[in-house]
Amino acid sequence: MEPESYYELRCAIVETFYEVLLAEGYTVGQAASRCLVEFRSESQGGGRTALVALSVVLSRVAKHDPAALDRYQAEIGAMQALAKRSACWKGLADGERRRMKEDVRFVSEKASAD
Repeated sequence: MEPESYYELRCAIVETFYEVLLAEGYTVGQAASRCLVEFRSESQGGGRTALVALSVVLSRVAKHDPAALDRYQAEIGAMQALAKRSACWKGLADGERRRMKEDVRFVSEKASAD
């Protein structure tokens, strides 16, 4: 993943999430599920791209409807497993790494707070 690709993917997911949330009247959980479908190849592809996709989608859920995280235990587990792989962090700029670590931390904290 090239450095600018982190923010390109992040922005595309965030934009899709809020567009379907507002324009289509989806709940937070429905918007997250839609993003997981729209970005299926990214979120299920493994490696850094999957970590980016999962952490961004799940952090939106954690921020707006933490109780809905219960429905995403498999995705949270996959995100946490990917976050432990050093290869998923290589090549990221410092700001990208900090941002993604914050998303992973936030989701993990909210998921364990239930």
